[in-house]
Amino acid sequence: MKNITKLLLLLFMAGLLSINSCTKDEELKIVSISVTLPEGGARPLIATVTLRITAPGFEDYEATQSVPQSATVVTFEVQLEPGNSYTFFVTARDSGGSILYWGRIVGNPDQAVNFEINMEPAAHGAANHIKIFRDNLPWESTAMDSMLASQGYSPGQGENQYEVLTSADFDTVTLRVGRDLVIIVNDQNQNFYDNYARNMSKFNNFVAEGGVIFWEACDRGWHGGSILDAGITFPGGVLVDTVYYYDNYNLIYNHSYELVQGLPDTLYGTYSSHETFNSLPENSQIFTVNREMGRPTLVLYNFGLGWVMVTGQPLEYNYDRLPDQTTGLLLPRIVNLILGNQGGGEEIIHSKKVSSRVSGM
Repeated sequence: MKNITKLLLLLFMAGLLSINSCTKDEELKIVSISVTLPEGGARPLIATVTLRITAPGFEDYEATQSVPQSATVVTFEVQLEPGNSYTFFVTARDSGGSILYWGRIVGNPDQAVNFEINMEPAAHGAANHIKIFRDNLPWESTAMDSMLASQGYSPGQGENQYEVLTSADFDTVTLRVGRDLVIIVNDQNQNFYDNYARNMSKFNNFVAEGGVIFWEACDRGWHGGSILDAGITFPGGVLVDTVYYYDNYNLIYNHSYELVQGLPDTLYGTYSSHETFNSLPENSQIFTVNREMGRPTLVLYNFGLGWVMVTGQPLEYNYDRLPDQTTGLLLPRIVNLILGNQGGGEEIIHSKKVSSRVSGM
C-alpha cells in the first residue's frame, strides 16, 4: 500500500512539473527578425550577419548566419519571453571579421513578433547631437567649428546641434546613448588627458551601452599633452603606438567603404599620419594606413553595443589647408556618417570657406 501511495505521489509531482513546463513554454513567443542587406558599397564583402539580443535581466543571445552573395534578406527566429524590452543589434562582417554594416532597434514581443531592420554603414546614424570636449584649440585652429557650420550644424542642445565642453565637465556631464556623439579633440594639454584618464570608465561604459566616441588621438602637439603619459586606453583596450612616424601621406585601405568612396588613393597632409594604433579588435574597419609602414591611422570598431572612431590624423590642421592637404576631407565625412547624413557631407575644396589660423606646423 505504501508503494502505491509513493507511486501516485511521484506521478502527481511529475504531472505538476509537466504542467509548469508547458506553461513556461507557452509564455515564450517566437520572434522573427528580418535583416535587409545593403546594396552597393561593401555589400560584396559581407560574409556573415550576427544578431545580438540584450535586455535587462536577460542573458545575452547571439547567433550568426553565413550570407550567400545572392541574399537580400537574412532572417533570424528566436523564442523570447514577453513583458521585456529587447535591443536587437545586428552587424554584417567580412570574412576577416571586420564590421561593415549595422542596425539596431528596440522591441517588445507583447507589441509585435515580427521586426525588420535595414542595415546601414557601420556607426551610421548612431547619434544626432554632438558634444565636443577640448581645453584648447588644436594647433590654434577653429576648423572643427567652421566645418560644422559649413555642414549645417549649429550651437545648441538639440538634434544636429553641438556643444563645446571642457575636461572640467568630464565628472558631471550626462552622456546619452543613441543621441550624443562625443568628440575628443586633437592636441590637448596634459591636464585634459589626465582628467579623461580619471573618467575613462565613464566613457567606456557609455560606449558599451550603445554610445559613440570620435577620438582624435594626435597628442604631443603644440599643447604638449601625452595620451600615453596619462595612461589612457581607448574602449576595448586599443592603444596608441609608442613610435611616432609623422608620415605626410595616408593610403585608402579599401575604396568599397562608404566613408572613403570617391577620395583619391593617397591623401596628403602635414604629419598626416601623426599617430597609429595597436591592439585593435578583430571587428575593426580600417579606412586609412600610413604610407611608410602600413599602420592604421583611421579606424572604426565596435565595443559592446557602441562605436569608437579613432584617428591619428591632425584633421583640423589639414582641413584648414584644403584643397592642398586632402586628408582634411575626412573631417566632415566622419561627423556626417555618425550623425546619419548621407553622402559623406559637402567636400570643401576652396580654402576661403574655412578658417586658417596658422601658417606652419
